[in-house]
Amino acid sequence: MVYCFLLIFIVSAQERGFRIWNQNNLDIKIDNKISVGVNEKIQYLPESGKLNQKLGELYVNRRMTPWFNMGITGRMNWFREETNWQLEYRPIVSGDLSTNFRQIEVEFSNRVEYRMFKFIDDYFRYRHRLTLETFPIKRAAWIKVYLAGEGTYRFDEEQIHLIRFHTGSKIRYSRMFEMKFYYVLEKSRKSSCWHTSDILGLNVNVDF
Repeated sequence: MVYCFLLIFIVSAQERGFRIWNQNNLDIKIDNKISVGVNEKIQYLPESGKLNQKLGELYVNRRMTPWFNMGITGRMNWFREETNWQLEYRPIVSGDLSTNFRQIEVEFSNRVEYRMFKFIDDYFRYRHRLTLETFPIKRAAWIKVYLAGEGTYRFDEEQIHLIRFHTGSKIRYSRMFEMKFYYVLEKSRKSSCWHTSDILGLNVNVDF
């Protein structure tokens, strides 16, 4: 019985993945309502010592009201499959709702995207995300902590195939420069099985 439990533990540990994300963003405000920006992100697999994913995107955001923001994004995503790199094109339409509840900032993000591949069937999917942010220390307005949960639904398979739970902190060094450190627990469905990954990330945002 003991050997059986040890075997299950070892297999589970082998199937659990670990990744590192790095994302860098440049955002330019055209006026009080419209901003444009570029974003690049890489994903690194420590166990293989290789990059597994890299993407770049261009976006335009417009604040429709103080609590509603809309955006359009064009993304190019390269991801590794065994020894080959595959390219994906992804147009995205997003809408974000936000409000404040005492010391907590609440944001509900919605995104519809169409994933286009060369050797894989294209499909639509929808992602929603709920984020809660607050100041752990009232006098330290330059740091925030946050929790977030998100789910992604594939229309072609009629099922949720990606779930993530986020926690981390945002540190704003100045009006222009912000860093984010975070951890993500990811559950992804492949065929009929769910796979678990632990992700550590660092984001750098520069605003003009």
